[in-house]
This record gives sequence, C-alpha cells and structure tokens, in this order.
Amino acid sequence: MVTPGDDTGRADDGRTSGRIPSDTDCSPAGAGASGLRPRRRTRGARLSAAAALVLVLVTAAVVLPQLLRSAPEPVYVALVTSHTGPGAGRGQEITRGVRFHIDQINRTGGIRGHPVKLVPYDDRADPATARRTAERIARDDRVALVIGNNSSLTATRAAPVYAAARIPFITPTATADSITASPWCFRTTYTNTYQGQFIAAYAHHVLGARSATVLHIDSPYGASLADGFRRAFATTGRVHRVVALGDRSGNPRPDQLKQALEAARTDPDQGPIVLALPEDPALTTLTHLRRHGVRAAVIGGDDLSNAQFSSRLAASAQERAVPGSMTGRFYAASPQLSDSLTGAGLTWATAFRDHYGSMPSWKAMSARTAADMAVHALRRAKVHHAHASERDRAAVRDALAAMNAPGRGVPSVYGRVFFDRSRSLHLPVTIGTVQAGDIVSAPVQLTEYSPEEDVDVARELTAKRAVSFQGKVLARQQIVYTGINVNRISTLDTREGTFKADFFLWFRYSGSDEATDVEFPNLADDKFTWTAPVRTSSYNGVKYRLHQVVTTFSTSLDFHRFPFDRQHLTITLQNRTQPSSRVVYVVDRPLLKQDRTEALHSGKDVRQTIDGLPNWTVRDVGLHTTAVGSTARLGDPDLKQGENGVHFAQYVADVTVARNVAPFLVKNLLPLLLSAAVTYATLFFPRDPRYTSTRVSLEVTAMLSAAVLLTNVTSSLPDIGYTVALEWAYYTFMFLVGTCVFISLAGAWLDEHDNVRAWNRLALASRVYYPVFCLAVLLVYLHHFA
Repeated sequence: MVTPGDDTGRADDGRTSGRIPSDTDCSPAGAGASGLRPRRRTRGARLSAAAALVLVLVTAAVVLPQLLRSAPEPVYVALVTSHTGPGAGRGQEITRGVRFHIDQINRTGGIRGHPVKLVPYDDRADPATARRTAERIARDDRVALVIGNNSSLTATRAAPVYAAARIPFITPTATADSITASPWCFRTTYTNTYQGQFIAAYAHHVLGARSATVLHIDSPYGASLADGFRRAFATTGRVHRVVALGDRSGNPRPDQLKQALEAARTDPDQGPIVLALPEDPALTTLTHLRRHGVRAAVIGGDDLSNAQFSSRLAASAQERAVPGSMTGRFYAASPQLSDSLTGAGLTWATAFRDHYGSMPSWKAMSARTAADMAVHALRRAKVHHAHASERDRAAVRDALAAMNAPGRGVPSVYGRVFFDRSRSLHLPVTIGTVQAGDIVSAPVQLTEYSPEEDVDVARELTAKRAVSFQGKVLARQQIVYTGINVNRISTLDTREGTFKADFFLWFRYSGSDEATDVEFPNLADDKFTWTAPVRTSSYNGVKYRLHQVVTTFSTSLDFHRFPFDRQHLTITLQNRTQPSSRVVYVVDRPLLKQDRTEALHSGKDVRQTIDGLPNWTVRDVGLHTTAVGSTARLGDPDLKQGENGVHFAQYVADVTVARNVAPFLVKNLLPLLLSAAVTYATLFFPRDPRYTSTRVSLEVTAMLSAAVLLTNVTSSLPDIGYTVALEWAYYTFMFLVGTCVFISLAGAWLDEHDNVRAWNRLALASRVYYPVFCLAVLLVYLHHFA
C-alpha cells in the first residue's frame, strides 16, 4: 500500500523509471485485475469529448456542403469554324487559339467561378451551312455569345442571323467590311478598307509604285479588299487594271489566268500586283505569272500572311527551278507577326508552341484576342449561368460596345486593344516578306504614331521620316532583325543584383546604320566600351553586323520565394537616339523556332552549356521586344516630347535561373533539423521536477539558435522590406518551440499539483502535436513551392 506523501511509492508513477504511467496504474487502490470499478468522468474528459464533438460538427459543416454542392453552371460560348472543307486548316488555327486560352481561363477560376464551355460547330467553309448553323445557334438559349466564322464568305451569311436573333457575334479573322454593319457584330481584326489603304500606302511610298494591277476573287473578301486598295491608291497613282479571277471559292480558269498575265505585262510602269485572293488561287496565279516572266512585286492580303503559304511558296516547283522567283519580291499584309510580339504576347505564343508544336499564326492570335474580349464582356455583364436570357445577351453586347477607347480596352497579345467605330480592332498593318520559308516583318514598315507622341508632323514629313496618306501621317519604321546567342552566364551577385554575361549579338537590317547605335540601359559596368564587330557583310542591300559582348549587367531580383526562387536575368538593349516610330528591333525568326534545349547551349561551343553559375541552374532563355517611355529628348531638336515622353523600342533577352534547392537546404537546414530533433526529444523527458529546467533551457536554446541560423542563412540577401519563404519556416519553428516551452511549464505546474492523469495526457498530446505540426508545415511548403 502506497500512502500519500510516501516518497518510496513515487517509483510507480514513472518519474524515476522514465515510464509514463498508464490509466490502469492510476486506478483507485484496491481495484483488482478483474472487476475493475468504472472510473468517473473527470471534468477534463468531459471537455475533451465536447471538444471532439465540436470538431466533428465543424468539419461536417464545412465538408458536407462541399460534397453535396453541385458543380457550378458553365457559361456557354458557341465556336463556329471550318473543321472540314477548304477552310479546315484556318478553322483549326482559330479553334486552337480560342480553346488554348479558354482552358487557361478555366484553370484560373473561369468567370466568377463558373467555367466557360465551348460549343463547337462546323460551317464546312460553306455559306449555306454557315447560315443554317447560325439559325441553329439562335434557337439555343444556352449560348450567350458566338465566336467564329473564319472567312468573310461564311461570316457575311451568318452575321445577319445573329443580329436578327440579338446574339453578340465576334469574328476573329473575317475582314469584309459589311460583316460588322449590325451593332451586334464585332471583329478582332481590321476591315478590308483599312487593310487596302495600308497596302496602297506601302506600294506607293515604300515600293515607289506609280501604277498597280489588282487581281481578286469574286467574293466578299476579294471584292472588298480590291475596292479598298483601288480607292486608296487612286489618290496617288493609277490602278492599271482590276481583274476578277474564278468564282467565290474555286481556282481561276485558264482564260482568266491569261487575262491576269496580259494585265501584268501591259502595265507600262510594271507596278506591283495586288492579290486579293485566298491561298490556292493565289498560288496558282503567282506561279503562272512567274513562269511567264512577270517579275513585278506582288502584295497579298491577310489571307496570304501565314507560315503555311510561305512554306508552299518556298517548296513550289517554280521556286526550286528559279530560286527567289516565288519568294522574292513577295509581300503580305498581317495584323501581327510573331517576330514582333511583345513580352506578354510572346509568353503566350511560346506556351502555345510548346503545346501544339508550332508558333501561332496571326489567325490563332486573333482568335485568342476574341476569347479575351468575350470573357471580359461576360464578366462585365455578370453572366454566370447556363441559360442566357435576352437581357444577358444585351448586357454582353453593351459590354463589348463599351470597349471603344484605349482606356476601356482589353490586354491581349497585341497589347491593349479596343473597337473602333466599325466595331473592328484598331490595329496597325504589318507587311511581311518571305525568308527561308517563313513569313517575317519586312525591313521597312509604315506605322501610325502613338497617341502619346506629340509629333511635329511638318518636320517629320520634310525630313521624309513620315508620309501622308488618306489623311493619316505614317512613320517610316526601320525593322532590325536582332538576335542574342548566350555563351556563358556567370558571377551572379544576389546582394548587388548583378551578373556577368558573355554573348553574341547580331543585327540584320536595310537602310541607315543608326540602327546599330544601341546601348544597354541595365549595364552595370561603367568601363564597358564597344569593340569592332566580329563579322560584317552586305548582300542585296541587307547589312549584317555580329558583335561579341562580355560585361556585367544589373537586374531586379525577387526573393519572396527564397530559397525556392527563380530569377530573371535580363539583358536589355535600345537605340541611343531613334524612337520606336523610327527603329524597331524584332526577334530574328530562326530564334523563335529554336528548341529550348538548343538555346541553353553556348554559341561558342555547342557541346558546352551556358550555365556557369555555382548553386544555380539556367532553365530557359527567352527573347522578346517591348517599348519604354523616356522623358529625355536627348538633345535632338527633331524629337518633340509627348505626354509620356519619347518611346524607344527595346529588345530583351531573359535568362531564367533556378536556385539548386536540395544542396542549399541540406547545407543550411541540417543544424535546424538537429535542433528540432533535440527539442522533440525533450518532450519524452520523465515527469521529474529536476528535468523541467533542463527542458526549458534546451528549448530556449533552440529558439536562440534558430535566430542565429536565420541571420546566417539570409546574409546573402540584400536589404529587402519583405519576409522571404525560408524566414517563415524559421518563424514557424520558433513558434513551435515556444509552445514546447509553454508545455514544459504547464507540465511542471500539473506535476506540482500531483495531477498525474492530466500530465500524461499533456505529454501524449505534445508528442503527437509536434510531428503533426511539422508535417503540416512541410505540406504547406510542398504545396506552394514544389
């Protein structure tokens, strides 16, 4: 029998043996092995049961509604393209552009938590089918908006049906003017009248044409483009002849090809030939003209500005027989070419390429823009249910119509876009040419001045840096094909935010050498000087300059995710004096097609990688263009400062590097893990007052050690005003150790009051709590940073 207060009896309570007494050890005296008397519920047990019940009820209240709640209703958008028929290729481009972007939107929450569901339709590139499809969609009360009809031929038949049914309609690629006559119809490209004006201006002011011949197909697209060009060109030159070829969709007949050849040959000035034709008739007509010796420049509309057509030109029998006969002196108009994409647009295009295996055409980019504007309109109209009422559709139409100014526009691959008075996008027309089977930006462009640039028009016109056409002042813009091939990235100083780079830089251009007068805005080496080019050449008026640059650059580093961070090391160049209205640097086309693995190998030795950074790994190299506003006129009296200053085109190489996390964590967290293990071991100390001070001492030491370790680990970081990811881990550990100190003190108090059962429960709870807490923190980090 153990009497109260007898020290000899304390051996059974587990203090000296280190064994934690079980509930049976603490049973009332006299209870035998059999016939134990039921113990009375203590207040603590009742509280524990109540807490467990509350936890179950709270969990049920949170989880059950989630399990029972049905999936959110989708928002339906009809997508009409040509899956079959002669327009199947273009239809696939539009489908990919829309679907790829809608999938991204749905992954980020859709429209107020409601996914966007595309309802696909096939118009078979047939006007009658397009109209029947539109009538079918008009009877579907799910559809809030329609995107589609990739050709003017089908869109002109479908648009009146959507207008009559009062369903908002956006065509990504159909350019016939009449399509957007109704206030319910929009387009995310320009009109044929607008396109024809730019082609006429380019033919006259860049190609020096005084006359021109127009060959068009008898269709809404061909007729309206031919008419737009003819009207605009007639103000400065003479349209020699306008010849209609073929019917609405077929190839030209032999007698019509003869007429086209006669028209081209009899032009006394041998002016350019404008092809307002789809791909197949255009290829047939151009082959016939070249085969019979017609060497005049040829300008096609937007239907010919794609990689498929340029590849067909390069692979044609006529091109193989006479190199340059098909691709030389060929131009095509486009809303956007991939070599001039800006940062956000190029990021999307690169993701598109990684998914589908090729860069998006302008049609895919225009389709993505249509999806952008559609989703913004649905959000603004607050449409987030499966059935679209007349009121919903009217609200969507009003939201689209409200996107009618730059400040009300929508970010897209083109930059911020908005609808003009014709409910078409206000976009520049880029003229492309064929190089090595690819469509790329022509060396000279005509572009409208930015609204922010307060240009002295008279001075620009006098200096022949701009032209006046159809009431617009267009700047002559020099296009410089630019490339950076990195040889080595080394010496990343995270405290100073600098890195050393060795790379090849080249320019390919026509015209003034001012194009190569560039600087690096983020140069960190004030002793850097340009050396003579490594290589120079000139062929057919195209100049080539190759430089090797080895210097140090500054860059902005973000340490929020440290040490799981990825940093972007940027090399930026811009012209010293020429604004973006005069000189633009575009990514050399072969680099856009370059495999990512290839980009990570040195330009000096392909067997070597560009990775020269200890503790880091180079993950990617990206190239894009952008623009920057400057308030400095740089002393040039020809530059008149606008509202946001002078705008300069920039060319950016973005090298992505990732920290080698595993060795970093092993090196820097091992002491912390050892400290955590020691702290956890203190929770197994026996119930003895002599161990209390030891426990608390070890735990406090662990906290202080964590603070010292944290200071050491973050010593490589600059002075920053935010908490990095690793600091949260240390702070969490300090909190955990602080709770252990509290547990130790609470256990000492319970022991002092001889509350053995409560002490046992506290000890057990702490030993479970500690690893569970650590596991929860680990899972949070894995979720956010793995």
